[in-house]
Amino acid sequence: MVLLPFRVSPFYSAIFALQRIVSGLLPALQIFVTADFVNTAIAILNNKAEMQEIYVPIALLAAMMAYSVVIGALMEFVNCRANIYYRKKLRPEMVEKRARLEYRHIEDQKTADLINRVCPVIDVNVREMYSRVLEVAENLIYAVGIIITLFTQVWWVALFIAVSSVPILIIATKAGEKSYEADREMSKIDRRAWYLSDVLKSREAVEERSIYEYTEKLNEQFAERFEYARKFRLKVSAKNFVKLKMGGIITSILSTVVMLAMLQPVIQGKIDIGMFIGIMVAVFGLSGRLSWGVNWIVQELARKREYLKDLTEFLELEEYEDANVLPENGMAFKTIEFKNVSFMYPGTEKLILDDISFVIESGKHYAFVGVNGAGKTTITKLITGLYTNYEGEILVDGRPLRSLSQAEIKGLSSVVYQDFAKYYISMYENIETGCLNQEHDRADIMNAAELAGLSDAIEKLPDGIDTPLGKILEKGMDISGGEWQRVAIARSIVSSAPLRILDEPTASLDPVSESMVYRKFEQISRGMTTIFISHRLGSTKLADVIYVIADGRIAESGSHEELMGKNGIYAEMFRAQAEWYKNSESGELPNGMEVAANA
Repeated sequence: MVLLPFRVSPFYSAIFALQRIVSGLLPALQIFVTADFVNTAIAILNNKAEMQEIYVPIALLAAMMAYSVVIGALMEFVNCRANIYYRKKLRPEMVEKRARLEYRHIEDQKTADLINRVCPVIDVNVREMYSRVLEVAENLIYAVGIIITLFTQVWWVALFIAVSSVPILIIATKAGEKSYEADREMSKIDRRAWYLSDVLKSREAVEERSIYEYTEKLNEQFAERFEYARKFRLKVSAKNFVKLKMGGIITSILSTVVMLAMLQPVIQGKIDIGMFIGIMVAVFGLSGRLSWGVNWIVQELARKREYLKDLTEFLELEEYEDANVLPENGMAFKTIEFKNVSFMYPGTEKLILDDISFVIESGKHYAFVGVNGAGKTTITKLITGLYTNYEGEILVDGRPLRSLSQAEIKGLSSVVYQDFAKYYISMYENIETGCLNQEHDRADIMNAAELAGLSDAIEKLPDGIDTPLGKILEKGMDISGGEWQRVAIARSIVSSAPLRILDEPTASLDPVSESMVYRKFEQISRGMTTIFISHRLGSTKLADVIYVIADGRIAESGSHEELMGKNGIYAEMFRAQAEWYKNSESGELPNGMEVAANA
């Protein structure tokens, strides 16, 4: 952490270090300048010295005071410049680190808390950590200079001050550790409190807030958590304050003891009055620093040390070596084979996939069906390389998936997820994110939009496909949920990936509309390899092969006709859903279910 600021900005770091060293040396020098000034003034009053002899001590004292004033203003300016520079350098690095993290860390709650503690304030903490280290160094130089000066005059007083300072520093260190432990606990409470705050303020929840009028209820919950956090922090701060003030009282007593101890050598003539005054000014200055300043610095340094542990833990989280590369263009495959694959999510003991085996052949259409939680989406996450901690093998043309580069894995598939992303940029840029790895022109994007059924939506937008979506940007326009879904599908269409996956992106639609979307996607993707994932079976007749997932295994497989002939799980699910649609208010059936309903 101490070297990190020099990596970020050697220039600013060197300036800060030099300023602290000089500031630490000045008090010891000031003892002798003050002593010279006082002794010369006394000599002049006693007619033992000429007036001009005092000019040099006065000039030195004036120079020291001028330095304090000028350096304060100058360092304030340098600090402002350094703050901007640190933010510019460090925050993008944190963003890149988060982007490289293995997916399992992103879904982990413990890691989420760690990221919340580390990332938002990386520049502030690194800068403050370095500043606290330099302040400790400055005070150490200050104290050593005074103690050495005292040692040359009254050695036992110097030893007394050095030994007495140790317990005060220990108290401050313990207080800092306790303070950061409180911060760790508070990060969990804060995350919940600020989530409630976002719900109360967010635009996405405004309709339901208006309908259900839950604002008062959530406000109460937010206030309750906020008040708990406030009292918890106040309790910790109060304890630390008492400890630090006790340290202040001790240092005040020490200063008085030193002053009384120094009187005897002065009376005996072993120390002149000027040196006595110079030493006492320095000792009382040191007392002030020990009573509060050094205590606070050491406490903060202890807190930053705990932050450093968190930062180190975050930086050591496993990441993909080539995470930020673009997908490889022109990827192709003949088969993707799951061979005795078992998988459970990190931190759990439940097998989601249990010794599952199946093959995906190029050019065919597949459907994975089963109840919610059967493991269908998990298969997508493994194919796309989001998780690698599975047992068994996933083979792409005989090559282990884990041996492929990130560029190859990314170039293998394009996925439309159930919780597909909504990017508040133009519709053109939204679609273009699917083909940044390949040469493309405006015609390619427009064609993908047309195939995805966005032509009517584009005509209604004020700037057509170049209109910003959402209300974040100026002139941004909202579009419907179905249109957002088509934008996600257009991203998949424009991609050059040989495998297209629809992972229940239509779960919020009614079954008839869902069937129409799947049918349209199948028409667009003819000649390519596609996987449809759904727990609703209106579109399964489109598939060449249907895999029925139950309890993490392939329970049945075959075409629609073959599975209906087996009269097993699939046939039972299909007939049950067809009967439900038949008895629904509209009575409209998804394509392919008419025969089952009339059987």
